[in-house]
Amino acid sequence: MKRILWAALILAACFIFPAFASEARDLSESCEIVVKSKLWTQHRLTDRNWDTYWNGTDSQKTIQISSPEPVHALYICWLTEPRAFKIEEKINGAWQTTEYEPSPLKHQVYYLNGAKEIRVLPSGSRKSWFGISELFVWGEGELPNYVQSWKVPDDSCDMLLLFAHPDDEALFFGGLLPRYAGEEKLDVVAAVLTPSTPTRKSELLNSLWTMGVRNYPVIGPFHDKHSTRLETAYKEFGKTKVRGWVIELIRKYRPYVMVTHDVNGEYEHGMHKMCADASLYAFEAAAQAGKYPDSAKEYGTFQVSKLYLHLYPENQLTMDWDQPLSAFSGRTGFEMAKEAYLHHRTQQGYKQFQVEPRDSPYSSYLFGLAKSVVGLDKDKDDLMENILMTVK
Repeated sequence: MKRILWAALILAACFIFPAFASEARDLSESCEIVVKSKLWTQHRLTDRNWDTYWNGTDSQKTIQISSPEPVHALYICWLTEPRAFKIEEKINGAWQTTEYEPSPLKHQVYYLNGAKEIRVLPSGSRKSWFGISELFVWGEGELPNYVQSWKVPDDSCDMLLLFAHPDDEALFFGGLLPRYAGEEKLDVVAAVLTPSTPTRKSELLNSLWTMGVRNYPVIGPFHDKHSTRLETAYKEFGKTKVRGWVIELIRKYRPYVMVTHDVNGEYEHGMHKMCADASLYAFEAAAQAGKYPDSAKEYGTFQVSKLYLHLYPENQLTMDWDQPLSAFSGRTGFEMAKEAYLHHRTQQGYKQFQVEPRDSPYSSYLFGLAKSVVGLDKDKDDLMENILMTVK
């Protein structure tokens, strides 16, 4: 009798509570993936190594995917931001085509219609280069959390984090992104001076996504160049160009709060120093129409409310990145930063680098309020203190 009653309760619950969506299967390894040019092997697209890739240089290069099961999504990690291309699906014996315009997003999900035969190829008859680092083929169901579906940041945000290189976002800022982007769901824009290499750009995307960032990062136009002096860094890139780029960031994304590197460059890195110095200049200059008038004309002027610098000696506050975060199942911001840093696989051999702990000389917990138009912090436990966010 008890068994019958228990079975009835389970049956009733199935009608009352909807079933959880099943997770989609990764079909990549069971698919046959062929390139028409015959110049490569399938392994490179499915080895989950962002250093290996396939690239095509003309419209005859086609990636053909044959799957034993219906395909409902492709997750493509492009070598660089994709130019125009198309996806063709064979449905009921006929090829159906979807055209895609050039995109600023290097990692993207494309939802499909359950075909078992698919082709990915450049659009147009003229020569068009495109390359892919990794290709994931998904069946029906909910995609896992690591699959990235980015948003393009709009014309306002709550916080702007400016850093020099992919991996600095974790090493020196620790739990900042997990707390504010992941836990508090603030509108955070991450901007990096240099993409360095295509591989390191993919590593950055994987790191940011792990920490809860959903706005696609802003990638700067500057190459990676080590120096120990601010003047050397400015000479390499041009002070006018660097300052203008940072001012344009502020005017375009209009952040309440901005956070960046140490004025001494943490370990004396010139590009880190340049981030801090240009941000100190831009704090006032971005609000002045006479400074860099071209971006003022395009985006208008804007006054950031607060500027924090890592390790800044004045108006200091020590953030607590060790609080459990519900968005990450109770893991702390510091723990999530360490997990994110592991995505920077090319950097793991440099043993001198780590997500800086609280007691480190480069503590990722320690910041100083360098500029403010809303007064000094009193509680000193929140980078958004004194910020009354309104619709911009």
